[in-house]
Amino acid sequence: MTKNLLSISDLSKKEILDLIEFAKNFKLGDGSFRKENLFPDKTVANVFCEPSTRTKSSFEIAAKNLGCSVVGFDISNSSVEKGESIFETVDALSLMGVDLCVLRHPNSVIRDLSDYLPEMVFINGGEGSISHPTQALIDLMTIMEFKESLDGLNIVIVGDLDHSRVTSSFVEGISNFSFGSLTFCGHPSMSTKYLDPALGKYEPDLDIALQDADVVMTLRIQYERFEETLDLDLEEYKQAYQITTERLEQAKGDAIIMHPGPVNYVEISESVYHCEQSVIRNQVANGVAVRMAVLSRFLSS
Repeated sequence: MTKNLLSISDLSKKEILDLIEFAKNFKLGDGSFRKENLFPDKTVANVFCEPSTRTKSSFEIAAKNLGCSVVGFDISNSSVEKGESIFETVDALSLMGVDLCVLRHPNSVIRDLSDYLPEMVFINGGEGSISHPTQALIDLMTIMEFKESLDGLNIVIVGDLDHSRVTSSFVEGISNFSFGSLTFCGHPSMSTKYLDPALGKYEPDLDIALQDADVVMTLRIQYERFEETLDLDLEEYKQAYQITTERLEQAKGDAIIMHPGPVNYVEISESVYHCEQSVIRNQVANGVAVRMAVLSRFLSS
């Protein structure tokens, strides 16, 4: 296994499956997580240069469940706001004894940082619209919980594809498996990178895309983009692309509905979020287990 987790493509199929299997060990039957003081001598820094609730909190809970000391990093109260580069900031944390850095950054800097500070372990906590490897592991684990295997599944991804690091990492991960079909669906102005994908196919009509789907992954739509960069009406968009209980009937009866969060009920209706087929809350819980597995493996490497 590589020293850092910078991209899901850094992992082989076996390493992906091993991490998912390892993550299961940290989940207890009552929905809580195993707490083991495995790394009392390790310090983890969560350096989040973009807003985050689920990823940041789950990494912090995961690290504390493993006995690590955790350094939180508030960008608004840091020297980065005074003009310090992220390289200087993380170097300072390294000199203070931080062993592992979980980094979320709007730009593609994590590989350069890992080269600049080879003594520190780096985990990608979300990189611009490029990569989010632990979310891909969470999504793959959640699918396997409900579908047993990833092979032969018809998977549909719906939403703002162009700005989704969740999609790019998921595609890298699922490419290791013999899935049935992979369909990208979204408004053409949000899907320019996926109109002619190297893997899978693009289908602009949601009702057609959902036919015979086993897995429906929905992506967050940013309200602000409708006003700033897209000449789209929000209500018209919802008419065409929101997953509703009626629309869901196009998919298989046991299809699962996923969403990386936060959910704002543009992509899916509230009734779909709460329906029996929704596994969105399972994804949130699996986030802690997966991040415990990732931290354990990479702190041990």
